[in-house]
Amino acid sequence: MKILYTLHSHTGNPGGMEQHVLDLITGMVQRSHEVHVFCRAGVIADWYKRAGAQVTICDINYDLDPVYVVNLVSYLRKHKIQIVHAHELRAVANSLLAGFVARTPVKISHTHTPISEWQTPNLAKELFTKLTIFGYANEVNMLSSTEIALTESRKRIKMQEGINPNKLHIIPNGIVAEKFSDLPSKSAFRQEILAKYAIPQNAFVFGNVSRLTEEKDHETLIQAFSVFMQRTVNRDGEIALLIAGGGPLEQTLRQQVKKLGLEHCVKITGVFDETDKLKMYAAFDAFVFTSQAEGFGIVLLEAMSAGLPILCSNLEVLQEVGGAAALYFNVHDPADLAQKMIDLYARRANLQNLMSNAQTRVKDLFTLEKFDEAYETLYLQLLEKL
Repeated sequence: MKILYTLHSHTGNPGGMEQHVLDLITGMVQRSHEVHVFCRAGVIADWYKRAGAQVTICDINYDLDPVYVVNLVSYLRKHKIQIVHAHELRAVANSLLAGFVARTPVKISHTHTPISEWQTPNLAKELFTKLTIFGYANEVNMLSSTEIALTESRKRIKMQEGINPNKLHIIPNGIVAEKFSDLPSKSAFRQEILAKYAIPQNAFVFGNVSRLTEEKDHETLIQAFSVFMQRTVNRDGEIALLIAGGGPLEQTLRQQVKKLGLEHCVKITGVFDETDKLKMYAAFDAFVFTSQAEGFGIVLLEAMSAGLPILCSNLEVLQEVGGAAALYFNVHDPADLAQKMIDLYARRANLQNLMSNAQTRVKDLFTLEKFDEAYETLYLQLLEKL
């Protein structure tokens, strides 16, 4: 098959969607398919080239960008692309139109987090979001061969947004579980990261890995940790919070940490090298994920594979992924999260079953092999229907 992936992504700090595309590229190349990518310049372009894709740098400057559409139509025709698979709103809007004009046989759309769950802080943005939902659903219903949903709840939300149920196909994310569970240098990784961020080697470390954006709700995490530190009196060692990631809210969060007087025990890494991600998980004693909106939450799978006890916001999609292998708190509720952190810390020596169940759940349900097989099967089925 000849497959083209399109995406319009963040350039500085790749997240779950960019990793999702990398996994698709790697899997399809390994299965001997010809893979092409249209994406922005930056670290992800290098990822995709190393994975074996033919990468074209092409930015999307508008929700409907005529220059991008013309370039994509030309590329689809020249390379006789059979499947164009677009990720996130701008890429979908432009790629479906280009695929229609170029008569590309299969056109797949995927907005990872349903549009209705995006953060809309004011009335004007809320109105714009409603118009976007209407336009997106109509374009998908008319032009897309299928729209991907990552879980049952994502499918239900997309149906509520107006997408035809017959257009929706569920494929969950997957990871290489052993990459996070089998770390021969775990102790050395932990020592390295704690030393790098001036955290005592005997500290109990609450950790978080995510882009520093509004929907990840790090403000709630920092508020909760402040309450936790005030209320946790009977400690037998140092305690720290390590937030691994960078993004537009980095300075705001650093100011919050300073205002709360937590600079000695809350560390924010900023953008870090992808090769350090495993080291981050090795440094954590527990994982806290405060997201207010998610398409799936691939870092949750990573933390589960690493065998960490997990505190997670009670979004339905995260409960679908974590099941009984995680502990949940009320989303955007620092008081509830603080109490759950206190409870987890008190029980920290008795969480082996929870940690073991998390690793087993990933291996049973969310392997990269299942992920690759599901997408290859879908692609072939869609082509066979023509």
